Amino acid sequence: MAKAKALPKGVIGYKEFFDKLKDQPGSLGLVLIYGQEQYLIDGALKMAKQKYITEGAESIDFNIIDTRSDDQFSFDRLDEMVSMPPMMSDRRLVIIRQSGITGKEVTDKELDMLKNIPSSCVVLFVEDEADAKRKVFKAFVQNGTVVFMGAMEEDDISARVARMFGRYNLTIDSRASMSLISRCGSGMLTISSEVAKIALYCQNAGFTRVTEEIIEDCCPPDLSGRIFDIMDACGSKNPAKALGTLNNLIAMREPVIQIRVQVINHLKRLIMAKEAGSGSRLAAEAGMNDYYAGKLVSQAQNFSMNRLISTYLAACQSDSDVKHGLIDERYALEIILVKAATGER
Repeated sequence: MAKAKALPKGVIGYKEFFDKLKDQPGSLGLVLIYGQEQYLIDGALKMAKQKYITEGAESIDFNIIDTRSDDQFSFDRLDEMVSMPPMMSDRRLVIIRQSGITGKEVTDKELDMLKNIPSSCVVLFVEDEADAKRKVFKAFVQNGTVVFMGAMEEDDISARVARMFGRYNLTIDSRASMSLISRCGSGMLTISSEVAKIALYCQNAGFTRVTEEIIEDCCPPDLSGRIFDIMDACGSKNPAKALGTLNNLIAMREPVIQIRVQVINHLKRLIMAKEAGSGSRLAAEAGMNDYYAGKLVSQAQNFSMNRLISTYLAACQSDSDVKHGLIDERYALEIILVKAATGER
């Protein structure tokens, strides 16, 4: 069974880090956060300020260096900041965003500075990426806390979506929640924007429950749901219907490359579902929402494992052929769908 990629040794996930911030803030000193999930990163920084900085003391006990706004990072500036004791808070908080430190070679003097952050200070680096093989990364692991902020687990996303709507005194059913998540690609910043828009619509219309129909009316097209429809047609050996749905997607200006990637990923999930045999097992082992996992397992019953694997391998080969200019992108996708629907090699 395919599992989520393991984190590098010594690196923790977002859940463990939020637990530390909540229950053991005194255990943190030097922190490196890396990853692409900005919603989680912004939430962590907001929580850190609430935990460490006394209300009204932000201008005194809080420092930030953000190179995205033409600010400049240097170890001399860092040394100056951490050398100042907090005035109104228990600890000084220093946040450094996009310094590039995880991709640089640092001197022994600079490593010593990272190793000796004063106990009166919390220094939190935020980077998009980090190379676990570099000496500076290992220094963060050995002398502080390293956190990976990747994509959230689907169950966690669903729970957060429900809480977001709850703030507007709205409820949402599981089908509507999964539809919303799939339309937004599981990106929490996008999801939070869509929730605000849907909530405004519901309040003006007098609705108290968010349904699939409301999501359909208010949100971007559900590419993931259409991929489900395509694979349903393939499972029932109806290539004409599968190709018809594909044509509709292309007519709505969905990029063929995005459709192709989604089809390949969906085939991979169907193989996982076929191996799991039950929605509950798939949800537990792959970190999926129960409803979504159940749909995958149900759909996988229409395929043999050999048919899924051969179609997936053919799709991967066609993907390579497209990238090397050996075959037209749309034609390659159509061939894969016909193979999925007919079982032909």
